[in-house]
Formats: sequence, C-alpha cells, structure tokens
Amino acid sequence: MGALVVASAVSVEEYLSNPAYQHCEYVNGEVVPLNVGTRQHAKIQMNCAYEIRTYLKAHPGGYGGTELHCRLTINGETRYRLPDVALSLNDASPESLYFEGAPDLVVEIRSPDDTLTFLFRKMTEYFANGTKFGWIILPEEQSVLVMSPLGPPLSLTAGDTLDGGEIIPGLSFPVADLFA
Repeated sequence: MGALVVASAVSVEEYLSNPAYQHCEYVNGEVVPLNVGTRQHAKIQMNCAYEIRTYLKAHPGGYGGTELHCRLTINGETRYRLPDVALSLNDASPESLYFEGAPDLVVEIRSPDDTLTFLFRKMTEYFANGTKFGWIILPEEQSVLVMSPLGPPLSLTAGDTLDGGEIIPGLSFPVADLFA
C-alpha cells in the first residue's frame, strides 16, 4: 500500500521521482490519484494483460504493460496518464521511465467512481497523442466499448470477439475471457 496522495501542484520532475506518486496521473501540474479499482477490476486487468502478453509472445518487438506512464501533450501542457493496460507495436525506448506519446492500444477499465465522460475524455487525449484504438471495459455490464479516433464506439458483449482489427492483426479473444 502506498501513501495517500491528494491532488497537489508539483513539478514534472518531482512527479516522476517521488515513489508516492507511482500510481497517480499528472494533469495540468497536479498529481491526481487514480480511482481505486475493485477485485473485479484487478481480475479484468490481469486477464486483459494476459491476452496482450500472449499476443506479444507470438508477435515480438512490441511492448505491453499495466499502468504504463504515458507522457502526453494536450494544448501545449504535459500530462502523464496511466492506462490500465497498454500495447505498443514498437518498443522504441525500452530504457525510458515513461512512454513518450500514447501506445497503439490503450485499455481503461471503469472503476466504480469513474464516469463514462471522464473515460471518453481520457481516450480523446490518447487519440490526440497517437493511439490508434482503445477499449473501455465496463465490468458491471460485462461489455467493452471499442473506440477509434475515426468513428463512434462499438459495444461488444460476452458473446462477441474482441480483436485488433487491421491495426493489430492476430490479436483476438472472446470478450467473455475478460470476465472469467
């Protein structure tokens, strides 16, 4: 368990070097704690990370991770976001403490205190920094909203298959596996 952190103004350098901020995002000069997930959230995150890891074993050269610090630029301001799960097809800077820009795929799992508006706003920030598509996983509904910068979200449920489409060919698994 980390120390309780409340939103406060700090420098980027302090944010990146202070262990108390490891599981926090950085928005407009403030450290913002992530909403706490549930056991179900953690299980879904592990299942999704497993599928990404399985994909990377068959398609080496990329990088997948959980709560990967992504350095984004929004309206000239630096932000650090931590998607629940991320996949980059090219691991260009393996020694870096954070990911420059946004990964190809970002996954956000809705925590009980997250609003869809908040998650859509985060997804918009990822898209503005290079993300090609994202998944918003809704545990209560056991569904996934598949998002791209080019169109409206597509809703998938337990009987559907989640895949990487043309962007990440070969990534495919049943939506139900996320909730198993």
